[in-house]
Amino acid sequence: MLRAVFIFLITLSFALGGSLYEELIRQQIEKIPLDKAIVVGSGDKKLITVINPDCPHCRAEWKELKKHLDKLRIYVFLFPFKAWGEENFRKSYYIACARNKLKALDEVLSGKLDGNVPRVERCPLVDEHLKVVDMLGVNGVPYNIIPDKAKIIEGFSKSLLKELGLE
Repeated sequence: MLRAVFIFLITLSFALGGSLYEELIRQQIEKIPLDKAIVVGSGDKKLITVINPDCPHCRAEWKELKKHLDKLRIYVFLFPFKAWGEENFRKSYYIACARNKLKALDEVLSGKLDGNVPRVERCPLVDEHLKVVDMLGVNGVPYNIIPDKAKIIEGFSKSLLKELGLE
């Protein structure tokens, strides 16, 4: 019965000129408190991303994305992992409460602070980010949402740059 309802909804969404998946993503995007994000870049193309400061895939993605900050506006949500230890959280706090968030983000994601993170206080913004991560149901990073296309790309992939029109 549930399968029949699902098939009906998909058929209906195509008949109405859209995709149910895209509509669900659009509804999810509307719930994201972008005012809580760390915003970097000055471009017109928007990207919402969830990252972990020590994730090698997030670091590889950042290396590519930072080349395009003149074309991109990136809304970053931090997702430190408890299992990765205190330094993982301290890096998140460092980024979230830094005066120059772009500089802090770049320092952390380029590995400059690995093993040498400044002592920082707990930053409440990270707690807000974790609420967003939970609301989105994210369990892996990087987790990217392209709002204009209502599209999610999990993990770092060259297709992200193509979808953003950067390649």
